[in-house]
Amino acid sequence: MNKNKLSLFVLLCFFLIQTSTLSSQSLQTIQKIGIGINGLDVAVEIPIAEKITIEPAVGFGPSYDFSEDDILMGRAGFGWALLEPSVHLSTNGKFYYNRNKRIRKGKSMLLNSGKFIGVKIKYVSKPLTNSLFHGKSNTFITNINWGGQRNLGRNWNYSYSLGLGYDMNLDHAYTTIYPALDIKIAYLLPFLRSR
Repeated sequence: MNKNKLSLFVLLCFFLIQTSTLSSQSLQTIQKIGIGINGLDVAVEIPIAEKITIEPAVGFGPSYDFSEDDILMGRAGFGWALLEPSVHLSTNGKFYYNRNKRIRKGKSMLLNSGKFIGVKIKYVSKPLTNSLFHGKSNTFITNINWGGQRNLGRNWNYSYSLGLGYDMNLDHAYTTIYPALDIKIAYLLPFLRSR
């Protein structure tokens, strides 16, 4: 009988620890490798305030074709070159605005789950392959976005964002405003994860 009570107590403690971990209210430092529509990247999301994180990343993904084009945006054209990969360096600042509401509703807070408003700056190199079009060059991108991030168990999360971007072609005098979209799934690197 005592063994049954001890087993029940251990099981209850395990359940409470798991539940408290799943609904952790603090933002976490998480290191991840992600893949999405903007390529493959390695990133670390670092809390800098109660509801704010920054996420520096280095990645490999499609080049951008920002070239002279009076038809689109009146100043420059925008294209996405999937088959001409380039190196990406970025920092994404996120303000999680709905964390208190998620806590009240009993939703998971694990792996910085929540909705956010963000600002992203990104450098995209020239293509690593021979470029077929003249507009693919070093670019600097800034965008303001709205999005969300959710955990998929303990080792995976996904994120999405939609916003408005501004591009500066660093090799030519082209700029443009374009729709910014990102969808990504990431695996959290367990050997670097904060406890």
